Amino acid sequence: MQAYIGTRDFLPNDWKVMNYIFNKWRDVSLAYGFEEYDAPIIAPLKLFTDKSGEEIKNQLFYFTDKGDREVCLRAELTPQTARFIINYGKELKKPIKWFSIPRVYRYEKPQKGRLREFFQYNADIIGEENVLATSEIINLSINLLKSFGLKNNDFVIRVNSRKIIDSLINRLNITDKAGLYLLLDKKNKMKPAEFNKELKTLVKEYKLLLDLLELKSNELIVELTRLGIDTNRVKSVFSLIDKKCAVFDLSVVRGLAYYTDIVFEAFDRKGDLRAILGGGEYNNLISDFGGAETPAVGVGMGDAVLLELLKIKRLIPEFINDTVFIATIGDVVKDAVKLREKLVSDGFKVDMNLSSRNISKQLSYAESKGITKVYILGEKDLAKNTITVKDLITGKEKKSKAR
Repeated sequence: MQAYIGTRDFLPNDWKVMNYIFNKWRDVSLAYGFEEYDAPIIAPLKLFTDKSGEEIKNQLFYFTDKGDREVCLRAELTPQTARFIINYGKELKKPIKWFSIPRVYRYEKPQKGRLREFFQYNADIIGEENVLATSEIINLSINLLKSFGLKNNDFVIRVNSRKIIDSLINRLNITDKAGLYLLLDKKNKMKPAEFNKELKTLVKEYKLLLDLLELKSNELIVELTRLGIDTNRVKSVFSLIDKKCAVFDLSVVRGLAYYTDIVFEAFDRKGDLRAILGGGEYNNLISDFGGAETPAVGVGMGDAVLLELLKIKRLIPEFINDTVFIATIGDVVKDAVKLREKLVSDGFKVDMNLSSRNISKQLSYAESKGITKVYILGEKDLAKNTITVKDLITGKEKKSKAR
């Protein structure tokens, strides 16, 4: 009778927290001019394997349906988004600014901040090559985190350029480009001595690269410029975002193969958790699926790590139940239903007694739900055209006209 491994049960109080997160994601996105969309939970397996290869199957829930078609549960929405642009692109005015909050599935080992079923916020700007679009996505990411009450000293956005890494690879004559990207992506999960040892096997001038990896922002830009590497695009991004909570960091490369230049990730300042969010520019994705070459930039944020951080920072609010309750004494059911319908039409959320419980148990039930206001309908009061309104916090009662 246990839930499937890596999934969660959401009781009503748990779901209130999730709705709080969804509403923040939605409100900030709408404020930035993004439109919400969604796609099917089941997708053709080919949509994922064509781009990422057969090995992606290890991370997917996939199966053959009754029509002998290979399908999978969506692990992310990006391939679906590419399909949307290819299928409906002619009807869509660019730039496209879309966001979504899908429930997604990944066959991974469950651990802190990583589940097999979770919700992932996505936002993308498609069809705009200007660096302003990238800055817009990063500023959106910053404000999404701040909307939950997180401050500059709670998180940091680490920004990098894949093109700068490629320039360094050429400058240092590194032959194993894939190996270096893989190593950089694991840097923060490795001990320094272990990282240095592996770097030494890949890079002759490894000390130069090590020194660069220790630098951040202005110092890094100065040193890269001295080496003859173009940093203008990174400088343009930083001129348009909040530098108090963002740094230029060469170790951020992002694991997904489709990122083409600017990439970024957000982490808690203490480094206790996995990345809170991540994203970047992926200008080849649409064309890789058979569409026209289209500039695109986006961000993804799972709920699991965010939830862990909000718990640590004690930023999950207490939710007040603004539902009112109608208690009954005697044969007053018709009057209770009539009052309930009036209150609902006036915009109230209303629960009412559905059993033969005595008044004491009815009030106890309302208290257990966090309800603070109760309308008590009794035969004697109704005969006098009155009802009793009770405040469960103060215990005070007052009489009110029934009609």
